[in-house]
Amino acid sequence: MNEMTRTITEVKDRVKTQNWQQRIQECQQSGKSVQAWCKENGIAASTYYRYLRKIRETLLQDNQIVALELPKPECSSDIRIECGAITVTLPGNVSGEQLAVVLTTLKSC
Repeated sequence: MNEMTRTITEVKDRVKTQNWQQRIQECQQSGKSVQAWCKENGIAASTYYRYLRKIRETLLQDNQIVALELPKPECSSDIRIECGAITVTLPGNVSGEQLAVVLTTLKSC
């Protein structure tokens, strides 16, 4: 594969991944199950999960954290975050700002 073809392929992959990031965020914000959202949008759940895995792997490789606006959970269960040997447990009603501080701190460890 020559350099131009490789560059075009890389750009296509990035655009496709960005589109899937948007779709995944829409699904997560819809409040519907993945199965229901995929069926409604004509997407195979296996395709959804394949791109979710691919995006997560890319983010881990790039060491990026992406902020998603998620609806506040109605339950009061604790949030447990594990990062290597570090475990942080937060109350379920922790604010978004507090959670962002914890995640930023963990990222620097």
